[in-house]
Amino acid sequence: MKIEILKQAVMDSRDGITISDNFIDDNPLIFVNPAFERMTGYSFEETTNINCRYLQRNDQEQPELETVHNAIKSGEYCLVTLRNYRKDGTMFWNELSISPIHNENGVITNFLGIQKDVTSRMLIQQQLRDEHQSLEQMKAHFEQLSIKDGLTGIYNRRFFDTQFEIQCKIACRNGGSLTLAMIDVDHFKSFNDIYGHQAGDEALIHVADSLNTFFQRGSDFAARYGGEEFVILSNGMTKDQSARHVETLCQLVRDLKIPHSASSTGYLTISVGFSVHTFGPLHSYNALLARADKALYIAKERGRNQFFNL
Repeated sequence: MKIEILKQAVMDSRDGITISDNFIDDNPLIFVNPAFERMTGYSFEETTNINCRYLQRNDQEQPELETVHNAIKSGEYCLVTLRNYRKDGTMFWNELSISPIHNENGVITNFLGIQKDVTSRMLIQQQLRDEHQSLEQMKAHFEQLSIKDGLTGIYNRRFFDTQFEIQCKIACRNGGSLTLAMIDVDHFKSFNDIYGHQAGDEALIHVADSLNTFFQRGSDFAARYGGEEFVILSNGMTKDQSARHVETLCQLVRDLKIPHSASSTGYLTISVGFSVHTFGPLHSYNALLARADKALYIAKERGRNQFFNL
């Protein structure tokens, strides 16, 4: 009675059930139930006396197949998910569990395979992974939008304000030096009036690229402050070192040779005001910003296309 019930349970199971012969080389199948036939499209006669690797066809480079091979070799249980192929060639995901069957002497005579078509589950999981990846990409994109200037690609004013406060605290705590340079593109309104706003945008991009290219130390920080204004924050430099860096930056912009008929040089230039805070407590973060801004004002009052330190 019990054997009849077990037999009927195997035949009525919605999961594919297979039995292979461990006494014959290559462990051929000796039994498959109707659910297996429905799942794969292969009949009992087509599947018995051969190894079930035919279900993978040419897709044999699956790491899980090595897991199955090792489990059979060592007589152990394993659970894997494989890409299998039906008789009509369609692929389905097969969750396969393999268990050894022992005789009364403890010898492994057969292996029991239970197979589930988990294609729907795998597709849902893949969809969830894709959606998660898409959300992560969107998150990264919005994070970039929140800290990067949309036109030039360098950091924006909001992110500068945050980093400025942080760098000031670090410089004060460590007794280091902090250089703040404010940069203004000379006669930029005239440039836009003469050459158009698109040319103006392209000019700002070139200036920003010069900033980013030259100030590349981990401690350097360049940002678009607003309109045609940029800022550079750098720590660990003396006043003389800062002056040399700023002078080089001015020359880099001149070397761009962007035509500007309203400029005395005939090309686009910049004015820079910078200030260096060295050691000791800073009474106010805004004090350093005010000094650099005043230095920029003086550089422009003196004729532009130059830098000034205060």
